[in-house]
Amino acid sequence: MMDQDTIAEQVRMCAACPKMCRHVCPTFLAWRSDGPTPHGRALLIHQEGIGARNIDERGVEILYQCLQCSHCLTWCVPEIDIAQIVETTRTRLVSEGRYPTQLEDLRDSVLSNHNPYNEDHSKRTNWNKTSNSGSKKLLYFSGCTAAYREQNIAKATVEVLESLNFNVIVTPEEWCCGSPLFRTGFREAALEQAQHNVDIFNSIDADEIVATCPGCYKTLTQDYPAHGLQLNKPVTHLSQVLEKTLPAVAGVQTKKRITYHDPCHLGRHVGEYDAPRRVIQKASGLTPEEMERNRENATCCGNGAGLRTLFPNQAKLIGTSRIEDADAIEADILVTSCPFCTNMLRKQATDTLEVLDLPEFVLEMRKGRDMKGD
Repeated sequence: MMDQDTIAEQVRMCAACPKMCRHVCPTFLAWRSDGPTPHGRALLIHQEGIGARNIDERGVEILYQCLQCSHCLTWCVPEIDIAQIVETTRTRLVSEGRYPTQLEDLRDSVLSNHNPYNEDHSKRTNWNKTSNSGSKKLLYFSGCTAAYREQNIAKATVEVLESLNFNVIVTPEEWCCGSPLFRTGFREAALEQAQHNVDIFNSIDADEIVATCPGCYKTLTQDYPAHGLQLNKPVTHLSQVLEKTLPAVAGVQTKKRITYHDPCHLGRHVGEYDAPRRVIQKASGLTPEEMERNRENATCCGNGAGLRTLFPNQAKLIGTSRIEDADAIEADILVTSCPFCTNMLRKQATDTLEVLDLPEFVLEMRKGRDMKGD
């Protein structure tokens, strides 16, 4: 969490900037307004800080019209982290009771059911069919989206890891990592989830924790330590595990044109761009074709930081824009490595584009299945 003096200095600089970062801000493109831009949000916080105006209801709305994707940071010479400033400000607004009331259902669902989808927690691991064979023990943290909305990703993850001789452990006692609550300002509720997970994970005999969701990965490796919560085993993203252990195929496994979408939390937030691309190449024998906006310049899918809950139409518009990037290079398969991104992009995809999460893609390539469009 940033201290208020640091925030005051950074938003002062941002408020005086020519605001070129708005041209890569997905919410600026969705709303076509200067309000929901990095500069607009910084100006609100700066004006409040100097006593020029209070953050009113419209100001709160603008602060929640942010994906916290950090694309603006890649354009910012003084490296002002608006995403972190927005998150810190949201946390303060929540403590003051000033936040969009639509988020209360999300908060209450995570607190009572330990997932943001208001699903029964007892069904969290209904998809699980691990064999508990293999040598190295991996504790697989499926996360909420793979557990409840994209179960194919969770199933494929287990199948691929077990085929590589991992002993995959899935615990029904895992709770939401807390990311949706951290990002929307409900820090205390997030820490309740986090403390439970740390206690459970630290009690399980495993060599490491692997996550398929970059939001979970970032939360476990950055947010937990930042709040004094220490896991007693390393945490890795699935792409990193597969990069090291997946054998490379001989020859080309598909005639399809493959591209890759960089999730914000895996790319800009933790700096992992290469591992998923190498896994795609190992599994298919092909180097993925790059969309115009890629790596640190990849645009967000539109599904982060509460935006889809609060502003679904704009979130879908942002997701559609990303699909258009894939269609522009005539891609047949769009691979990503984030269940959240997969969920959004699948719903916006055209009939000619197949959207797959990384373990699904690896499994399809290894089984030699015909893929959509053959």
